[in-house]
Order: sequence, then C-alpha cells, then structure tokens
Amino acid sequence: MRQGESEAIISAAQTRERCIFDVALDGLTDKGQILDALAQRFDMPRWFGHNWDALYDCLTDLSWLPGKGYVLVLTKVAPDTRAASILTDLLTDCCEYWQDRGVPFHVFAQTTRSADAA
Repeated sequence: MRQGESEAIISAAQTRERCIFDVALDGLTDKGQILDALAQRFDMPRWFGHNWDALYDCLTDLSWLPGKGYVLVLTKVAPDTRAASILTDLLTDCCEYWQDRGVPFHVFAQTTRSADAA
C-alpha cells in the first residue's frame, strides 16, 4: 500500500459496512509494542494474553466486534524485523481463516523505508 492510499481503502470499507481498524505502528519493532498497539485498537477482551497465539485467537474470534467484515489498515510498519515477519504470517492465517468462513477480512500494510534504502 502506498502512502495516501489508506483513505481510499477506508472509504471503500465504510461503503461496504466493514469494521475498520486503522493502526499506525510508527515503525514499532518490538513484539510487545506491536501487540499493545493492536490490542488497544481492537479493544481486545480482558482474556487477551499479549502473545502471538492470543492475537491469533482474538482475531479469529472478534465476537465482541460483530460486523459484516473486517479491514485492518497498518501504517508505518517496520518491514525488516522478526516481529513484522511473524505478524505477516499470523495475519495471513487470519485472512485464510475468515475466507474459509465466507467473512471478508482484509489487511493492508504500508511499510516504512529502512534507513539503508535509497
């Protein structure tokens, strides 16, 4: 996702009555910080365990956020980290989970450029 495209994605999701979660990770690279940012934005239930498995469990439940579908827009993601790699795999699995159930669940991500990128 290119910078500035998030508004169009959010507008399209609103038209389709999706639950929208816009999360700016501001280059967070630490697992705990990323989990905290997502937990806050999704208003995770009290039983959320602040680990990758608990994130998957919550994102494949969402019973506290009923909707006609879900759109997660992540901005300022630091792409070259272990946490980003795990998060990508986890969100892919969540998309597949909801797809198998006929529920729209889409993830869009805008990454930050690394300091070494030209």
